[in-house]
Formats: sequence, C-alpha cells, structure tokens
Amino acid sequence: MGKTIAEKIFAAHLRDTPTPENVILDIDVVMCHEITTPIAITDLEARGMDRVFDTSKIKAVIDHVTPSKDSKTAMQGKILRDWARSSRKKALSAPATR
Repeated sequence: MGKTIAEKIFAAHLRDTPTPENVILDIDVVMCHEITTPIAITDLEARGMDRVFDTSKIKAVIDHVTPSKDSKTAMQGKILRDWARSSRKKALSAPATR
C-alpha cells in the first residue's frame, strides 16, 4: 500500500530515529503567532534559551487580533515584534545536514 502525503513528507525530512516511537525531522519552516508565542518566549528566556536555530526558517505573524483590542493583546504583539527583531541579531546557524 502507498504512503500518505504526511508519511512521504516525514520520510523526506527524517534525520534520526532514536527510538521506534520518536523521530527527529529537519524542518522547512516554523510558524508562530501573537497568541501563544509570547508565552513561549518568556518561558525560554527564563531558561536562558534566547537564541533561535535559523532565522530564515522562522515566520512570525500577528494575525489573530489586529488591530489590538486591548492593552493585553497589544503587549502580546509587542513581545513578538521585539523578540523577532532581537532574534535576528542572536541567530545560531543550523548545522548543514544535507
């Protein structure tokens, strides 16, 4: 039987299979938005993880609440914009795998 499109994509991006239940994939792009990303940014920075692996693969969008409806959503957008600007300066190059 043929593979599904998801199985084909995973197979094409497979880097490693450390256990039968876990796989490590090379990713093409990371999408993030203003609702959950500021929470992740705050958590990662608190852990000293303030660098991104490859700025060319990260796409940040503010699309859920535009324009901001209140000060909380305005702050979420500001956190995301500030992080995106600072991440360009602190990027770590991803190791070439192919």
